[in-house]
Amino acid sequence: MTYLPKFSVSLAAATLIGLGTGQIAQAELFVKSESVVVNLDAQEVSFTINFNKVPDFVTVDEFGRQADSFQYFIDPSGELPIFRPPSAYSNLSSIIRGEEIHIAGDVRIRDVFPVGPFEPNSGGWGKIRGSVPYSLDSTVLKFSAPLQFIGDSDGLFSYRLELYEFGSWNGITNENKSTIASVPEPNFALGTLTFGVLSVGLRQKRKQRSARIFVS
Repeated sequence: MTYLPKFSVSLAAATLIGLGTGQIAQAELFVKSESVVVNLDAQEVSFTINFNKVPDFVTVDEFGRQADSFQYFIDPSGELPIFRPPSAYSNLSSIIRGEEIHIAGDVRIRDVFPVGPFEPNSGGWGKIRGSVPYSLDSTVLKFSAPLQFIGDSDGLFSYRLELYEFGSWNGITNENKSTIASVPEPNFALGTLTFGVLSVGLRQKRKQRSARIFVS
């Protein structure tokens, strides 16, 4: 996880301002941990972010920008860094827009490049590929989306997670790769079950044989 110098400077500045005014300064939002896990059987990807504080996805300023928001930039090639030649966005398939949660209460996933006029609330990105519900339990945000929504099929993609405050990037970035959920091997599970059944059967036969010998 990458924490850029801006974070430490901003947090220190916020602390000093709070001490100078006699008020408790509000810490800058950042990611304590995060994961992106793919279930290939379900063709679904699960996103989880654990923030340092409860994010505010409801409050907006006079320009309609959320107090707190996030965006995932998805690169289906699985390569890093995300923004690389020939142009910053040329390798991307989709963008996941936490910035639009306040509009309809869901997480919207858009094309990176717009075709035709800009859509309302798109932030200049492309059309909506799909939208999904989310849950926020204290500081933990979770949501899941079909792989087709993000423009990937094999579950092996890379991503860049950015956080924003009233539409401005706060310098917090994480670049990582998706992981595939592990599934127990069916043959191994079946073999274990079969072995267990056979073991029980053998024990029962031994007990019955011992009983006949004792009686005779």
